[in-house]
Amino acid sequence: MRFFLNRKNGSKLYFERSDEFVEYYDICRVYNLVSDIMLQDSEAAILYWDEDIEAVSIAFPSAGKAARAIGKIKPHYIEGGLDDTEEDDDPWGLLIDQPGDE
Repeated sequence: MRFFLNRKNGSKLYFERSDEFVEYYDICRVYNLVSDIMLQDSEAAILYWDEDIEAVSIAFPSAGKAARAIGKIKPHYIEGGLDDTEEDDDPWGLLIDQPGDE
């Protein structure tokens, strides 16, 4: 969040719950979800920082745990915005191994 808040007008965009902030927040949710899955299973995905383009890339098997978890994320803009009371640790129960998980 500090990266966003340090942007020009970052605080303003945050408090307004601007589309730009919500998009950034949803990208952070995906990154954090994949990071958490990798803590359980280091082979479930790869996070890569590309210094040339200053971007994070995520790679994972199309039928693996990370793909299934990401597929269940519902972006905030679909729900009509952020809810300050939302718990983002594991709101979908995706990090708990389910029957049939690899």
